[in-house]
Amino acid sequence: MKAEREREYYDVYARRKAEEPLEHIGTVGASEPDDADVFAFKLYDQWRWTELFVVRQADVTEVIRTP
Repeated sequence: MKAEREREYYDVYARRKAEEPLEHIGTVGASEPDDADVFAFKLYDQWRWTELFVVRQADVTEVIRTP
């Protein structure tokens, strides 16, 4: 039996038009990266995105934080 992976959180970024900035639109939790892709696509499908990205939160590096 395959061991179940622990759930990780992924930030979801998108833009509607190529000239618009990429913006953070939400977060999804998933135990597999492919599942995160599907969850993001299904959960945030209210707009026609030109680009939609998911990034595992553990892979994000903070460079500057303004209080």
